[in-house]
Amino acid sequence: MSIISKISLVVVPLILLVVFAINYNNLVKDEESVSEAYSQIESNLQRKIDLLPNLVKVVKSYAKHETQLFSKITEIRSSATNSPKNIQSMQKLNSRINLSTLKLFAVAENYPILKSSEQFLQLQAQIEGTENRINITRMQYNERVKYFNAQRRIFPANIVAAIFSFDKKEYFMAEHIAHKKIELDL
Repeated sequence: MSIISKISLVVVPLILLVVFAINYNNLVKDEESVSEAYSQIESNLQRKIDLLPNLVKVVKSYAKHETQLFSKITEIRSSATNSPKNIQSMQKLNSRINLSTLKLFAVAENYPILKSSEQFLQLQAQIEGTENRINITRMQYNERVKYFNAQRRIFPANIVAAIFSFDKKEYFMAEHIAHKKIELDL
């Protein structure tokens, strides 16, 4: 056996191992990046959930007869104590919170003193700011999902992804209700 054959028997597997390791490490980093972006959405959603009781208290002081709406918001908040396990359940939770928040704001429209209350205005601004943060983190999440999904399909990373079960990640998509006109039954 020639010296070139002996060297190639060592070098070729070593090169393959290095390529394999680099692709594996890149997929791990990309997957962690997707997880981090998901947790940012979750964190902002939790902030929004945490703001709702304060908003309810302020509205309650003006609109004592809106008990059905208040109990629905309390139910949504208590059901949100467990972190959503997947992107679809997170989307559904966010839609339920958005609908309840819209209903609260609609109730506030009936009470001019409440609408001009400093506390109400501050809470409204905080919820709107949180919704903007949620939107930004959703876009960042989708960017990271796009990058991860592309990486796991590119050769030779696709081989590493198949061996180690780096599964395709789901995009954060608007629910079908987001495409319909919202009717507030107050």
